Amino acid sequence: MSEPLKTPWQKVHAKFGMSPAQLARVLKRHRSKISRALRDEKGLISGKDQELIIEVASAYGIPLTSDDLTPEVQ
Repeated sequence: MSEPLKTPWQKVHAKFGMSPAQLARVLKRHRSKISRALRDEKGLISGKDQELIIEVASAYGIPLTSDDLTPEVQ
């Protein structure tokens, strides 16, 4: 049985390797926003948040690809 597809927020969270609270801190977003985004069925990332994530990932030396920011297809 294959594992469930990860949402974009779940993929970004995994790449950063931080707790949701730590991720919220480095992205300057509220913890509840990150928690909701990680639980959301689709977990899509807004354009504004994508820009922020790319900027912060670059500053932390975290390699991100466009695949990390978009939904997986079955």
